[in-house]
Amino acid sequence: MNWKMQVSERLQHEFFYLDSLTPVDFFPEENRFYLGIDTSMPWKTEKVGVIQIVHAWQPYLNELTEMFKKRKNKETKPLMVKGISLFIRLLFWSNHEPTDLKNLQEKLELFEAKPVNIVERLQFLMQRPTLYHSFIQLSELMIEQEKIYYKYLVMQKRVNRA
Repeated sequence: MNWKMQVSERLQHEFFYLDSLTPVDFFPEENRFYLGIDTSMPWKTEKVGVIQIVHAWQPYLNELTEMFKKRKNKETKPLMVKGISLFIRLLFWSNHEPTDLKNLQEKLELFEAKPVNIVERLQFLMQRPTLYHSFIQLSELMIEQEKIYYKYLVMQKRVNRA
């Protein structure tokens, strides 16, 4: 079976089925990993995967900023879903884990490197992706998680030296 058609059970989440898109479109590396097709594991590569996600967010940030300025809120949903998927990837990859949407809340609670109240904040985003406030929250979460990740790396290096 074609991996682009098959969605791993660990990535099946209703939020990421949008028009013709499926979780495979949002989490391709993870899907290939879970299906045993690819073992590259970019979430294990120090900094590289996280930097890729942060850079990938920038065009969405710019386009969403323009759309919200023009009050095209209803049209923002596909881009917001993509942005939320990037944030979830950033969160998982910052914790050196592949994205796993099965029992998402429980997994988030176990992470060391995460923003405060992440479960509630992410639930808000996923329940109301087209609100301007959700866009602001997503933008802040991306910045927070990037900072938390780099702080976590510094702390890990200190622990390993001791």
